[in-house]
Amino acid sequence: MQPKVMSHPPTPNFHASHWKNRTASQTIWHALETEFGRGDSFLETIKVWRTNPDSPRTLFFTAFASETPTELPTELAQACFGLLPGVHRILFEEGQIQLTLCIGAAPLIAKEIDFAADSLCIGKLETWGVKTLALLCQLGSRIKWHVAQESTVQEMVLAGFCLGSSASTATYSPPWKIKTSMRQRTTVALSSKPHNRVDAIVIGAGLAGSSVAHSLAKRGWQVEVLDKGLTLGAGASGLPAGLFATHVSPDNNVLSRITRDGVRATVQRAQDLLEHGRDWQLSQLLEHRYAGKRQLPKGSLWPSAGHEWTTEAIEKQKINAGLHESSPALWHGIAGWIQTQALVKAQLRHSNIRLSIHKTVAKLERKDNLWQCFDASGLVVAQAPQVIIANAFDSQALIESIEIESETSARPHLPATALRGQVTWGPMRLLPTQLCNKLPSFPVNGHGSYIGHVQPVSAYAPEPYWIVGSSFQRNDFDLQTRDADQMSNRQQWAELMPELQNDIFQIDLEQTSSWAALRMALPDRLPAVGEFAHPEFKGLNVCTGMGARGISWSVLCGELLAAQMNHEPLPMAASLARLMAASRFG
Repeated sequence: MQPKVMSHPPTPNFHASHWKNRTASQTIWHALETEFGRGDSFLETIKVWRTNPDSPRTLFFTAFASETPTELPTELAQACFGLLPGVHRILFEEGQIQLTLCIGAAPLIAKEIDFAADSLCIGKLETWGVKTLALLCQLGSRIKWHVAQESTVQEMVLAGFCLGSSASTATYSPPWKIKTSMRQRTTVALSSKPHNRVDAIVIGAGLAGSSVAHSLAKRGWQVEVLDKGLTLGAGASGLPAGLFATHVSPDNNVLSRITRDGVRATVQRAQDLLEHGRDWQLSQLLEHRYAGKRQLPKGSLWPSAGHEWTTEAIEKQKINAGLHESSPALWHGIAGWIQTQALVKAQLRHSNIRLSIHKTVAKLERKDNLWQCFDASGLVVAQAPQVIIANAFDSQALIESIEIESETSARPHLPATALRGQVTWGPMRLLPTQLCNKLPSFPVNGHGSYIGHVQPVSAYAPEPYWIVGSSFQRNDFDLQTRDADQMSNRQQWAELMPELQNDIFQIDLEQTSSWAALRMALPDRLPAVGEFAHPEFKGLNVCTGMGARGISWSVLCGELLAAQMNHEPLPMAASLARLMAASRFG
């Protein structure tokens, strides 16, 4: 008879073994690992989180890789697309588990993380350095490592780490006060009586406002959204349908990197809230490169992961899009369209959000640590500890309404430019038959854009429709639609698809509809997100300045602001988030 072989008990998950001892008020846990590999440890941690009754409400898992991971398990491969060097936020379990995957050379890539971790698993201590690891910790952080020289371990002791009873473990517990620019864990005090008090007011119920409100509501905040319109989407977010697509630049610049982060966030939000094929579609997109614009980065700046986002269009794609086979064009593999109001309504549908329309806020005032919103008659229409201004070009008027006492700091100022845009749209059935049969199933953009075969979900279009445009006029505040812009949009469409221009010019503009609105842009072409630096504006945040990229950016900006307000790891590289900070305007 063969002797019975005793199996070894499974190794306890390092992160779970410590999160079970957290305080009751700590509802999030930030785990960090320096060796992502094929994601095995991450998947194991997810498995434990699902079955462990002591699991935190939200798990943030930051992982590092020197190069883009390959041959990932199916569960990860489906979500981890387009992993270029940089920081990527990928959601699991309806956002309750958030993977921040950082790809780049160690330890430099660690500078893109600005939130200290609760538990850390380190491959080789010497690769990361004791100073870097100390920066990634907060008081009480637990750390373990796989490989370390004795001298490095002793250096950790000098840096404030207390060695554990088991080998290769320690707790960060320096006897001195920690001085670091890294954001530390802080408990957010939310209302205990959700029906009697509001945690935050959002002014503006468009893409920006609904995105912020939804991101806060998912974190347990009670949010009141105020909008001056009689219906949702009275401003620029009333666009019947629009595109989300990345921005391409030869040097893979800041605008390109932020837009990719935004598109990823938009896709994840749409997958959670919208019906694919009706409310939105990950349809791919062809970009007609007028005058050679929007060139791809070359060589190592655009590896295979970059081509998942955007690559050179092939002849068949160009011909299908109404271009000549020799026309310069790009193919965006991760792009598509969204019915804007469908996204706004879906985001505002959260049970923690209370929507009040036809409420105009004329003045803001801070009193007893509460921000009060006054209407034009001087009545308080809402009040809360936090207020978020997300009403685009009207933002500065509210900032100007705030009375300040100190003359040492200048009042924040958003140097906004108003961008008027008018689109043209109509039912597919009214297009010339020969044109309708030739139009592609995917959108086309370049100088203006075309989206077709959009399914009806609103009163705007009771049947499948197409939409083209838009016009682009700076500081033009006239919202009356114009026949001249209708003709211009048709001309742009013909230039966008030159092989179909004869058919396009046959479209009877008398049978088309139009829509116009104002968008807000800032001088550096980036949005403004967060608090101002002015000491008297504590608790006031803005989320605005997205120009023509509201669909591509609004969800990312909402998540960024919610992470800042909720004291969480940021959903993007810290260096990029700093460039978007509202504090750059005062």
